[in-house]
Amino acid sequence: MSEDIKHYTAHWHTSPFPMMVGFGSGLFLPWAFMLQFNYEQGTAALVCLAIGTALTVAGGLGWAGETIGVIKDENWSPSAMFMFIGTEIMTIAAVLVTYWVARLGAPVWPPVGTPEISATEPLLATIILLVSSITIGIARKRQLDGNASGFAMMVLLSVAIWAVFMVMTISNWNHLSGEGFTIGINAAATALYAFTGIHFAHIVIGILVMLTCVPSALKGRTSFSYTRAMTMYVHFVNVLGLYVLFQVYYW
Repeated sequence: MSEDIKHYTAHWHTSPFPMMVGFGSGLFLPWAFMLQFNYEQGTAALVCLAIGTALTVAGGLGWAGETIGVIKDENWSPSAMFMFIGTEIMTIAAVLVTYWVARLGAPVWPPVGTPEISATEPLLATIILLVSSITIGIARKRQLDGNASGFAMMVLLSVAIWAVFMVMTISNWNHLSGEGFTIGINAAATALYAFTGIHFAHIVIGILVMLTCVPSALKGRTSFSYTRAMTMYVHFVNVLGLYVLFQVYYW
């Protein structure tokens, strides 16, 4: 066996943090949603929400911390992110199939009596969100050029764009609720809040992912592997936002 092969096979990467994120976001957070809105078990829902949030945040930060600031990494982050995005696509596809079955099987959609909703604010918010794909691309270019402070600045600008999207999403939820379009009135309302809520959760995680690399960037220690994976995630969430917009507001 050559020395190169020995070196390669001796560097398996193991980590508990992906499992923490999986249990938090894929198990306890959905349980919290079901316990609250399906079974009206508020206390149990709150417990699951706390556990799910703690596992997701701690796992995400720990996962990111394993490669942030590691200059000579083994370039495993993009592959891990590719697999993560793949699992997310499959999970969201399963939710979409349920939505399609309910919608296509209904004689009238949205159900009779559903308040009319406007897509103007969500459309504007999504357009603003998509700008972050440009800013994060510029950030990546500045990192490759060795401009650490410029990279950090563009990452923070991307975070600000996502924060604006979050504020606009919450504002739209409040507006819909005020018009009587609450999550439990019918299947159409449940679907809208579910899909926009799933996307909102990805936005929160993405902001944490971006913010955690800024301190290392300002010190001139940014992992090329990590930032490449981070850029992949930003583009994925933006495409997801565009898809959610057309699914729940324009179809």
